[in-house]
Amino acid sequence: MVETLLGILKEQRMAWSWAVIIGLFLIVVGHAPILPVIAGCSLAVGVSVLRAWPRISAKAAVRGTR
Repeated sequence: MVETLLGILKEQRMAWSWAVIIGLFLIVVGHAPILPVIAGCSLAVGVSVLRAWPRISAKAAVRGTR
């Protein structure tokens, strides 16, 4: 099963939503600087996307080929 980047991004909708909500809260209520907040929210979503990216282990590759 090959997952595309678009499919993984669709699976991470909750992370995107919370990143936007927390970012707006920090900027509007907390008067935080905009660029570090955007960078932090993007980094958090990026890490969650990378963790969801499928990996092929050595055992799975050997087991699947004949």
